[in-house]
Amino acid sequence: MKLDFLPAVLLTLLSSTVSTLTFAQSPDSTYMIMGGGLLLVFVLAIYVFYEIRRSIQLHINKPTK
Repeated sequence: MKLDFLPAVLLTLLSSTVSTLTFAQSPDSTYMIMGGGLLLVFVLAIYVFYEIRRSIQLHINKPTK
């Protein structure tokens, strides 16, 4: 399975973040730090899911003894 949709998802997240900050009067740094932390956790979760899936696929493709 290819991840062709990933650039579209990242562009959507980035555009929603930029538009929110554009219309905000004065963005609070606490919200920006919390949002950055949540984004980091989201990216790490995607990475872990991808690595687990890849590991399972490699294990399934191994010949049995």
